Amino acid sequence: MILSHKLISLLLLLIFLTLNVSNSTNILCFETERKALLSFKQHVKDPHGKLLSWVSEEENCCKWNGIVCDNSIGHVQELRLAADWAEDEENYRPLQGKINPSLLDLKQLSHLDLSHNYFKGTQIPNFIGSLVSLRYLDLSWAGFEGVIPHQLGNLSSLRYLGLRGSALYVENHRGYSLPLKDLTLYVENLHWLSSLALLEYLDMSWVNLSKASDYWLHAINKLPSLLELHLGDCELGHIHHLSYTNFTSLSILNIYGNNFNSIIPDWVFSLSNHVKLDLSYSQFIGSFPNGSFSLTFLTTLYVSGNFLRCTIPSYFYSFSTLEYMYLGQNNLGVVSNSIRNLTYLFHLYLSRNKLNGPLPESLGSLSTLQFLDISNNLFEGAVSKVHFSNLTNLFSLRASENSLSLRVNPNWIPPFHLDNLLLGSWNLGSPQFPTWLKSQKGISGIDLSNIGISEAIDSFNVHELDLSNNSLSGDISEFLCHQTSDSLVLSILRLGENLLSGNIPDCWMYYPLLMVIDLSNNNLTGAIPNSMGSLDGLFSLHLRNNSLSGEIPSSLRNCKDLTVLDLGLTKFVGSIPNWIGICFPYLMILIIRSNKLNDHIPIELCRLTSLQIFDAANNNLSGTIPRCFDNFSQIATKKNLRGEYKIFYSIYWSLESAIVATKGREDKYDTFLGLVTSLDLSNNSLSGEIPKQLTSLQVLCNMSSLETLDLSRNKLSENIPTSISSLTFLSHLNLSYNNLSEEIPLGTQLHTFDNYSFIGNQLCGPPFTKNCHGKNNITHQFNDEEEYWFRLCIAMGFVVGFLGIIAPLLTCRIWRHAYYWFWQDYMLFKIVGWFINFKNMLRI
Repeated sequence: MILSHKLISLLLLLIFLTLNVSNSTNILCFETERKALLSFKQHVKDPHGKLLSWVSEEENCCKWNGIVCDNSIGHVQELRLAADWAEDEENYRPLQGKINPSLLDLKQLSHLDLSHNYFKGTQIPNFIGSLVSLRYLDLSWAGFEGVIPHQLGNLSSLRYLGLRGSALYVENHRGYSLPLKDLTLYVENLHWLSSLALLEYLDMSWVNLSKASDYWLHAINKLPSLLELHLGDCELGHIHHLSYTNFTSLSILNIYGNNFNSIIPDWVFSLSNHVKLDLSYSQFIGSFPNGSFSLTFLTTLYVSGNFLRCTIPSYFYSFSTLEYMYLGQNNLGVVSNSIRNLTYLFHLYLSRNKLNGPLPESLGSLSTLQFLDISNNLFEGAVSKVHFSNLTNLFSLRASENSLSLRVNPNWIPPFHLDNLLLGSWNLGSPQFPTWLKSQKGISGIDLSNIGISEAIDSFNVHELDLSNNSLSGDISEFLCHQTSDSLVLSILRLGENLLSGNIPDCWMYYPLLMVIDLSNNNLTGAIPNSMGSLDGLFSLHLRNNSLSGEIPSSLRNCKDLTVLDLGLTKFVGSIPNWIGICFPYLMILIIRSNKLNDHIPIELCRLTSLQIFDAANNNLSGTIPRCFDNFSQIATKKNLRGEYKIFYSIYWSLESAIVATKGREDKYDTFLGLVTSLDLSNNSLSGEIPKQLTSLQVLCNMSSLETLDLSRNKLSENIPTSISSLTFLSHLNLSYNNLSEEIPLGTQLHTFDNYSFIGNQLCGPPFTKNCHGKNNITHQFNDEEEYWFRLCIAMGFVVGFLGIIAPLLTCRIWRHAYYWFWQDYMLFKIVGWFINFKNMLRI
């Protein structure tokens, strides 16, 4: 009996659900809401047909794309119109235009998602603050500009608020999209946030919050329900200590990329529900908070790129759930054996610190570890197989630039199978190529630079190979030219600073993916082979300091993507090819110093608008300096792409580098190469004047790295352009040993250079004791342009004054008679009368 009642109840429930579903499919949306949506469509641009189903013929707007309605009544509840994110234009299909206030007719709208669209040039509409039923609002990455309206504080039901600013992606010639921070979205204050007491998710990354820098934390502390907070790259300058935290449920805190210049407050590590904590690149200083903190749910910790000077705190090793720990680019010291406690660790990034002492053997117990980067530290001592005993899942080992010695049996077979191995500057215990490396069948990147190997190189079909700064000798043709497989994938080859000899191999056609070739500082001879011209994807070519001969071959003109070309200290003859300026539009660094090049500097080089380093010193160049050198816009301006201080081609380690000669020494730049600018034409036979256009290069006026102009040891004549005194960026100027004359222009920056910058000319004035024009005091020196206008004004004044009197007398008869009458009859009579009166006064 009881069973039959249960069956009847179940049957009735099924009938009810069936009827409800049937009715829900037939529910029509409200007419006012349908018209509101059509009006919204009219004001946006939809070139890709996202709103194609939004047509007046379809009465039921609940069936339209992106619309979700209430099943029981028919009100529009959700508007899901986010664009599918894609970096390439072909697959990025955003809505554009403006958001119409007709959305206010959607009285029950609780979910509005317009993220990843492109409303460029428009502000977030104030009326959105009147959609009081909203619980979810996402306007992230939608191209909005201007101030964020404080009216959003009226949305007291909000649980989710996404206002992430847009990033401009600038695609370089290598096909990489580089983010350019574009903080055109900003706030006047954040007081309105305090009204959103139910908020659980807040993302305002890439929004300029600098005006709210003093108050932001107080506003956040009034959001007790907050679970996720994302405020990365917001120009925040302060982070306060809190006596109490109201957002105790916070699980994700992202405040990377700000300018706090402060110690890390205790409250950051006192929130026990943390799952992800990102404090990277925010200018934190000092040490980590003292005390004992228990973050039992923490899986991700990013603190890289700060200025922390301390040891890794002991409580870090108690974060037993940690999977990703990034502490690189600080000044941390000592890794404890307690790291064995982090048994779930996948990624450990400790690069570019001052970690010292022996490498803990307990690292070998981290069986889940996949990525290990301890490069650029001060580790020392022996590394044995114990350090790798249980690293069976390791696929990336980056440990270059330490003082470590690998002590393993020659027949050792590692437990891991690596994708990339970086052991530069290690001591591997033998001049032979390590035999255990043959077991790494799928490896794609190898850095064994500066490890002392001198034996023959084994063949590896890898993407990146760095064997520079070793003692490899002989001809490399056998190594390169016997690998004729159709599947050769080598993209970066660094064999510089070895003892290689013979000709450069002529088999580059087998390596179509090559981007970087560095054969510098060897004993290579002969000409550059023509097959090198087949590398149409080549970005960087370093052949510096070899004994090459002949002219710079025209076959290189096919390498149209070249960014760096260093042919310095070789023995090339002939002239500088004009096709360098025509065929290499992306060239940033051109070094051809210390060759035997002659003739003039081709005017076509002025097309190299990306050039930032041009070194043609120590040749036999003649003629004048091209006046169009001010076209070098990379030298003339500062690019502010975040992270573009480095020029790189690889996700592994491959930083670009260049040797820049300054003050008689050569310095190598890599990490800050993007900040270095230099123009060196010294020790040639260039003549004529220093072009005024050259001094219009407003080079790096706000940068702290090298800025060099060297025109010494030429035959330049006339005076130094006075406009050179406005180049306040210069850190090195050398105009010595030319035929320059007259006074050194006045200017604060020029007076910081000593006599050696101007010696060997016929110059006067500071810093020389010789005064100009033989006077004891410093004479005023007119700018050429000022003197021209001064003389012109005097001449024009004379002409205007003269003609103003003479012309009317010559052309107007009445004026002429009046003028003669004034002087002959009136003024003469007056003068005679004054004279008679004066004589009468004397008689009295």
